Amino acid sequence: MNPQTINLGNVEIRILSTVKGLVSESKIVETEIDSFDPDLVALGMGPEEINGTREWDGEPYDMSGWDEIYGLSLRKIVGDKGVKLPPPSFSTAIKISDSKEIDVIGIDMDEVSFTEAYTKNISTWQLFKRGRLESSMTKSGIEGETPEEIALNMESSIRQLSGFANLERERVKTMAENLRIHSETRKKILSIIEVSNVSELIDELK
Repeated sequence: MNPQTINLGNVEIRILSTVKGLVSESKIVETEIDSFDPDLVALGMGPEEINGTREWDGEPYDMSGWDEIYGLSLRKIVGDKGVKLPPPSFSTAIKISDSKEIDVIGIDMDEVSFTEAYTKNISTWQLFKRGRLESSMTKSGIEGETPEEIALNMESSIRQLSGFANLERERVKTMAENLRIHSETRKKILSIIEVSNVSELIDELK
């Protein structure tokens, strides 16, 4: 998960990149929380998703076609038992944080902000082009020899569409701003972020 550490003033921020869905990341997250001992765990998901993940009842997820393509591509590399929803990196972080009484938050856009950003950036034409891209990827899958390559290549394909690229940039800016806000009152923050957004997030924070 390639941990990277940056400092904002006197605050140490440890960023773990995650390939969403990988079961193998669960143990890494647990070890990282134990060793880094943060006073805040910040996840690259919306605030409302924290309780949703915490209270998941085991019912199947309602996935988009793109999510299904991504999951199938991952399974070709790690097998059916190597992929799970909700993403183990996030669900484990919540479980361990709760058990240690560490605050855990979602730093991505909330539902209202995401809806506004989506409406602003994603036109009917963009949706049409994404549909064509999904159809193409359904036939060929997502290229990559490692889970990280699968995740990065999927995101790269989506970001070829300008509206979706703009939406992702706004998400990253939101996550960076929320980390800055919380760094004013914390000493050590562990943040778990999708691998495709880590580099841009670090640039935003510097």
